[in-house]
Formats: sequence, structure tokens, C-alpha cells
Amino acid sequence: MASGIKTKKILLVSTDRTFLQDTRTAFAASEVIELSTVDKNVTELRGEVQEADFGALIVDMDAAKLEEIESLQRIMRRLEGRVPVVVVTQEFNAAAVRILVQLKVADFLVKPITTADLVRSVIRALQGPGREENTESQIYTFMPAAGGVGTTTLALQTAFQLHHSVTRGASTCVVDLNFQQGACAEYLDLEPRFDITEIENQPERLDRQLLDVMLSKHASGLCVLAAPTRPSEMRSFKTDVVVRMLDLVSAYFDNVVIDMPRTWFPWTETVLLGSNKLYIVAEMTVPCLRHTQRLIQAVYETAGKEVKPNVIVNRFEQKMFDNGIKQADVQEILGEHFVGGISNNYRLVREAVDRGVPLHDIDPNANVVNDLKKIILPEEAVATPSKSKSLFGIGKGLLKRKAG
Repeated sequence: MASGIKTKKILLVSTDRTFLQDTRTAFAASEVIELSTVDKNVTELRGEVQEADFGALIVDMDAAKLEEIESLQRIMRRLEGRVPVVVVTQEFNAAAVRILVQLKVADFLVKPITTADLVRSVIRALQGPGREENTESQIYTFMPAAGGVGTTTLALQTAFQLHHSVTRGASTCVVDLNFQQGACAEYLDLEPRFDITEIENQPERLDRQLLDVMLSKHASGLCVLAAPTRPSEMRSFKTDVVVRMLDLVSAYFDNVVIDMPRTWFPWTETVLLGSNKLYIVAEMTVPCLRHTQRLIQAVYETAGKEVKPNVIVNRFEQKMFDNGIKQADVQEILGEHFVGGISNNYRLVREAVDRGVPLHDIDPNANVVNDLKKIILPEEAVATPSKSKSLFGIGKGLLKRKAG
């Protein structure tokens, strides 16, 4: 795993004697990593970090204490992104998680942690600035603008396309965060195996071994992390439970596709901030498009400008002469956030759901499959003949004409 990495000096800041000793032991056998330690609290650091020549920094701190967070912020400003920082903390609160994500630390781990997890995290951090494009886990989040707009279908098909991609093909996991009414596992005729009660009060218990037990695995190799649905229960889990789950999944899979619920929870903002791509799924009705506008504004107000919502209009129909919403109306309402439309192919989608198979198993050249691929994997999308020009292509043409 460490192949191709030159010898690097790692600096560990901690006052935890046991953690210091365990970490020294863990890195002692490494031929490519030299560990140095500073036995101080992060608030006591002065010039040690700025003057040291090191490839990565491990900070053992209490992320729930404001003064320690402020000290970390000062360190991050001094480093100016030159050195990856791995944070190890005793416990989280939702505010601390948001700050760590916004500070763009390379990784954050919650004690108790295994030395294997720490070593792996540090090696990934070392590979950070110099690693090849697309080797870091890519997170695609799908959020519904209304009920029944087809978010789960598009999320699953996206996962299959990424999993079989020739340019991004790698391990892929779907995470169903709709704990009350999620349907990802059922859509693929899989048994949901994620038992949240196992980790609800001790999220640190979720490790690679337990994750393997809780994953549902499709015949194609696609993995799904989904909990049995409980329609009668409205449960809100702590942010650190969701963060631990997503952090572990993203550490072991190259692509992560998240199916979000309509309801906003305390952890929603954290998920949005951690996403590489956010897709809001809407449909061609006036109420839905108006709500999509409000949802876009809510994302910006909650997560800031770092997260750009991309809108996919599902069951898209180009109406040139009929009364009702037209392509130009959609473009005018959504502006630059509109990234494409998915053709209305109810019969195909219904058959796939009833049979528990992906759309491409029924028709690999279906309009729904091709439309989505042009949005998710434009570099692999096959050009279609002009007589069956995709709705996405039409939309882009109108956008260019409007811009001109």
C-alpha cells in the first residue's frame, strides 16, 4: 500500500501517553514513515508545527472544546494546505464535525481506534496532494425535491454506471440514509442488513469487520448499506453515528452513492458538505420546481457556497405545442443548476423495480439509461442519432443559445 511513497516524517501531537506509545509501535515497522512526537496539547503549540519538516500531521485533541478547535484553525491557516492533517478525537458534536469538514482536514478518527485504521488514514493522507486524480473516494448524493420523483431509481442506476465505468470503474457502495422508508435494498431484491441499534450508542464499534457483516451485496459486486425500514418510527440518529458510517464506507469504497430522505436531520448539512456531487431530483410540475428553488436556497443557506446543487428533472418531457411546462420554462426556473432531464419511461422503470434488477439489465440502450449517463459519465456517453436526440442535449443547446 505504501509503494511509491518516499520516506516521510510524520508529526504526532498528543498528551495521551498510551496513544503515543501505541502509535510509535505501529509506525516502528514502517520503512517509509518516520514518526516524531510532541507531548503537548494542541493549545500549547507555538512554533513546533511551523518549523518542523514533515509530510503529515496527526493531532490528538478534544474536538468538542472550542479552544482546541480554534488552535487547530490557527494551525491549518499556518500550513496553508501544504501538509495534510489527521485529527484524532475522543468524541464529536455536530458543530465540531461541520468545522472539521470545512477546515478540510485529511481525515478524522474517533477513539478508541485501531492502529491499523490510523496507519491507513495517514498513508492515504500522505498520498493526498500527489495522488492520481479519482483515487480518492467520490461521494454522489441524491436528494428528492418531492415524494415519488424517482430519487432511489436514479441513485441506484448511477451506482451501477459508476461500478461498471471504464473511466471510474471501481468498488461502489450505495448508502440508504432514509432509515424510515428507504427502498434501495428492496429495489434490488436484497435483504437490508444494517442494524443501527448495534452502533447507535457506540459508533466507534463500527469497524471494517462489522461493516462487512452489515453490507448487502448484489450479484454484480455492488454493495448496499441499508437498514430495515420502520415506517411507524420517526428516528433521528446522532450526527457522529452517520459520520462514522460514511467515513468508514468512503475509506473502503472508491465510489459512494447516497440516497437521502426528504426530511432534513441534524446530520444533513454534514453529509452535504462531504459530498463531491449533490443532485436534487425533481419532476416537471410547477409545485415541484418551485420547491426545488427553495431547496437550492436552503442548501446554500445551510452548507454555504461550497456545495453546488445540481438539479436532474426526472420523467422529463419536451412539450413543443402542448399546454404545460416546457424546456425553456425549466431552464428559466432552475438556471445553471439544471444539469439534465431523464426521459419518461414508466414501463421500463416499473418492470425493473418489480423484478429487482437494474434498468440496464432490461434494456442497456434505454433512453433513461443514456440520459443519466450523459449527466454522470459524460466522457463515456455514446452520441445518439439526431432523430432521437436526447433531451439533455436539447437542454444544453437552448442554454447556449440563451447565453449567446
